[in-house]
Amino acid sequence: MTFSPEEKLQLKMDEVVWREVGGELVVLELSTSVYLTLNGTAKLLWEALSGGATTETLVETLTREYDIGSDQARTDVEGFLEALTHRNLLVHAT
Repeated sequence: MTFSPEEKLQLKMDEVVWREVGGELVVLELSTSVYLTLNGTAKLLWEALSGGATTETLVETLTREYDIGSDQARTDVEGFLEALTHRNLLVHAT
């Protein structure tokens, strides 16, 4: 799945609750009662998406925070967004 670089995406805030525990983010998906544990990179992307973010903004965030190339950052962002889409946790922000 390809996401438009300028398309603003946001988490479905009414579908999840989360807390930081020991530097990781623990997320409860309310519709399935499934817990997800997010590492530092995923936590950073999750927090950005909680307020709404474009794919390009997410890529820039990773390249700045982790000093990686934009191709690697884009691959990581797209994989994360695909996983969230598969779990039906993303919406197009308005």
